Amino acid sequence: MNDFAPAISGRFIKSVFWLCLAAVMCSCMDTSQHRFDRTAQLPRGSSAAAGAGENATDVASPRNLGWAQERAKTLVAQMTRAEKIAQLQNDAPAIARLGLAEYHYWNEGLHGVLTFGATSFPQAIALGSTWDPDLVQRVADAISDEARGHHAKYGQGLTYWSPVINMLRDPRWGRYEESYTEDPYLMSQLGVAFVKGLQGDDPKYLKVVATPKHFAANNSEVNRHTGSSEVDEQTLREYYLPAFEATVRQGHAFSVMSAYNRLNGVPASANTLLLRDILRKEWGFQGYVVSDCDAVSDIVMGHHWVPSMSEAAGMALRAGTDLNCGVSYPSFLGAAIDEGWASEPDLDLSLTRVLSARYLLGEFDPKEQVPYAAITPAVIESPANESLALEAARAAIVLLKNAQALLPLDRTKLTSIAVIGPHSDDVTLGGYSGVPSYSVSPLAGITQKLGGMGTVTINHAFGCSVTGQADPSAIDEAVQAARASDVAVVFVGTSQDVLREEMDRPDWNLPGAQGDLIQAVYGANPKTVVVLVTAGPLAVDWADANVPAIVSAFYDGQAQGSAIADVLFGDYNPTGRLSTTWYKGSTSLPPIDDYDIRKGRTYLYFDGAVLYPFGYGKSYTTFTYENLTLSPSTVGVSGVTTLSLDVKNTGTRDGDELVQLYTRDVNSGAPRPLKQLRAFKRVHIGAEQTAKVSFTLTAKALSHWDIVTHAWRLTPSAFDVFVGASSADIRASASLNVKE
Repeated sequence: MNDFAPAISGRFIKSVFWLCLAAVMCSCMDTSQHRFDRTAQLPRGSSAAAGAGENATDVASPRNLGWAQERAKTLVAQMTRAEKIAQLQNDAPAIARLGLAEYHYWNEGLHGVLTFGATSFPQAIALGSTWDPDLVQRVADAISDEARGHHAKYGQGLTYWSPVINMLRDPRWGRYEESYTEDPYLMSQLGVAFVKGLQGDDPKYLKVVATPKHFAANNSEVNRHTGSSEVDEQTLREYYLPAFEATVRQGHAFSVMSAYNRLNGVPASANTLLLRDILRKEWGFQGYVVSDCDAVSDIVMGHHWVPSMSEAAGMALRAGTDLNCGVSYPSFLGAAIDEGWASEPDLDLSLTRVLSARYLLGEFDPKEQVPYAAITPAVIESPANESLALEAARAAIVLLKNAQALLPLDRTKLTSIAVIGPHSDDVTLGGYSGVPSYSVSPLAGITQKLGGMGTVTINHAFGCSVTGQADPSAIDEAVQAARASDVAVVFVGTSQDVLREEMDRPDWNLPGAQGDLIQAVYGANPKTVVVLVTAGPLAVDWADANVPAIVSAFYDGQAQGSAIADVLFGDYNPTGRLSTTWYKGSTSLPPIDDYDIRKGRTYLYFDGAVLYPFGYGKSYTTFTYENLTLSPSTVGVSGVTTLSLDVKNTGTRDGDELVQLYTRDVNSGAPRPLKQLRAFKRVHIGAEQTAKVSFTLTAKALSHWDIVTHAWRLTPSAFDVFVGASSADIRASASLNVKE
């Protein structure tokens, strides 16, 4: 149901193991003999000799941070060096003489507070398919309300390690479910929305601290502790960094988590290019950086980048990793300072940043001064949050196929329905999920939907497990249920046994005997609906070619059963759209540890046939696009153009259309995407009604990263402008010329 316990226990064991191994290694080394210059190993723009104290001003910040920084600085000045070091770990001890309580920085809120008794919203990949930043912000707002409720009741910390905004460039990634999309623009929109929802909008205090992660170019598990993500400068800036920049500069996240991997040879937790030059100097970040758990140990144990743990701890601190998840800092920072790898001013600076968060959370102020302190435990699993979980679950569902209009099912004409499959009667929440008190499986949702009918027989069979081999008797039971029913609904997909943190999958095929189950059920009843309960794309090629209806529900939170039933029976017209490309099973992608997306990854650069394209999703109604205008059609490099069109609902049901705007650089000599998302709008249109949809497009938005000037640049060029219902379903186009 969730991976809460395994994640905690695994990391704890790993931390202890690495600490012991590090102690043995360090006892055998004369670290004073290994003090050498690593400047040559740093990426372009880095400098091992740069000072550690620079802190650019984030003039766009909605909060005055100075008061918190000054109070934190005053507190730090009263501590001994040992006390300071002890504070830079995720479980910070109390300092009784200063009135400082112990604090636990490790809290998770990916799609709900990770604890017992908390509303579980759709997993991140499902939230991505909503394409709805407002909804995502409301979900994050509810999560942070419950975080405050748990804080009030149990004293749980208010620093949350969410959201995950690593790019979904490869469907084999084990943590695919934890992020939103393969597109940098959409990722930025959703990431900013989530951060704003978590942190709140008070001008002085934070509701909770948001922590976008994992910074940066981190999405392969097979080499998570040992690998280097080799990324050229342009791809790094245009693809892997935009969402992080947006969550910092627009969302004003007060924390960022560094990653396990190396970036171009340099460990992310000691990477001055990332943590100092880009994050702080360029983007104006004033919060604190926390390491991924045990990532500082990885500098020695996994990457072999330096020979001693004291050097690793010192270099990570100086680079800008302020807080250590794990035991490396409390164990080795003292030696690091003694040996000259870091200084006490470095220590003071990092601790000031970290403690500023606790002041911004209102920990040291009277409760009546902190508006979020008024949030009570009554908000936990409130009716409003349960309602929001259902709203989000509905919005996340994507209708992939609907031949002969099999869906929605007409309950007034049904006498029987078969509910089949390994996910038919479970609630699959996915990784980093809490344990809600209330949840609805698909079988329960369908039963509730048909409960008032009295005349509909529900025939249930599991048929197989998610990963196991075919059991003829179990499949035969499913076949009998399908044959005895008017319609069969088969619930198949993935689980934590297929892909999860620390485990990529070898391909994106439907695991186990589930493909056999689909074929057997369809053979018994051609009126078969396949519902995918999945962490990511699945190559359901056979089903797409044969089965009349396919729905993707992803891991849809505690209300998934109710939401699926609402879609199946037409009480909700599906509005979800795929936020990633679904490749055919025969597609060959580069190795997962190859981070060059220009080798044919994502809709941006993949030019082959796909199963379902980025942005795709069907509705129970149909839409046409007409009367596209682009005015003006020629602009200067600082100009603005407006695109307008009419979108008509040509069906008999009200529905939502997601209108997507893409561009393509026609004349650029450098490799450019086949097309690139620039804007989108969701519009609700009544049956046989027409809506006017308009977009404002700035020429500046068409800029690319120039590797000569190391800056964004807009080269005068011609651009194709596309408007469509997906990246592959372009309904109208125009030409835009950008002049000097």
